[in-house]
Formats: sequence, C-alpha cells, structure tokens
Amino acid sequence: MMPSEKGGAMEHLRNYGVYVPDDAALVTIGPHTIRQLNIFSHKAALCLYFEHFKRPLPNSGLVSAVWKTKEDFSKGGVPQELKDIFPEIATLTQGKWNTAETFEYRFALNDADGLFGCLARLRTGLYVAGFAVEKSAEVENELEGYWIKPNELLNDHDHFQKKN
Repeated sequence: MMPSEKGGAMEHLRNYGVYVPDDAALVTIGPHTIRQLNIFSHKAALCLYFEHFKRPLPNSGLVSAVWKTKEDFSKGGVPQELKDIFPEIATLTQGKWNTAETFEYRFALNDADGLFGCLARLRTGLYVAGFAVEKSAEVENELEGYWIKPNELLNDHDHFQKKN
C-alpha cells in the first residue's frame, strides 16, 4: 500500500470509529481476496453444519454465507438481531484444546428440517454469517442467486466477486 493510500485508509477507518495506531500496517482487500473470503465463508458454514449434524450437507441442499470485517461492526457492535437469531454459543474443542480465544460462534438449528444458521467470529477481525438447508424447496422463493449447492462451491458465482 502506497503511503498516500495508507493515510486515506486510516482516515476512513477512524471515520467509522475504528481505533488505528499510527504505525499500524493496513491491507487492502481486492477482488481475488474477496472471492477467496466468500468461498471461505461458505466452507465455514458447511463445516459448522457438519459439526452439528454429523453429516455433510447433501447436494440437494443449499448454503449461503457472507463475511464482514471488524470495521463493519465497529460503531455498534454485532447487531442484537443477529444475537437473537443465533442464541446458542459454541466453540470447537478437541480433547482439552478449544478454539475459544480465536474462534467462537453463535448458532441455531432445526434438526428435523435440516436447517442451520451461524454467526462466527475469527479472532477479532473477521465474521461469517452462514445458513444451510438440506432441502432447497425450503428457500426456493428466497434464492436471489445467493444460495448454492455444496458441489458448486468452487464454480464462478457473480456474488462471489463482491463483498455482501
């Protein structure tokens, strides 16, 4: 990042209420990174679906996810509406080890209908909100191009080219 770009980026963040030390390193998120973060957010939703259902989402199902940065929540924090939608709080564990410091998430699920939703926090900088549904008929009127089948995750999707 050029010095003039860094100054503009720091001013932008500070205008949104994000504290940025003068000597902080900043990174610009470009088109390749945006696509990879979109793929990652969908994979995270699929992984957490698997964690709770103990089976992969079938290809007859659909997944949708978005990612946000800490700057998106810097002024008001995570919206209370999201906390209300996802009342359960969890972290991943393996034996005595757990991810509480670096990864935690809120979630809700309907086991009978195969519905899952989550809001995950990775460290302090990245958030992922995701949904998975086993039967695509459950969301057929809500598709708007943002729901995809698990086996189409690596295909080109128009909405993967931008941050939603």
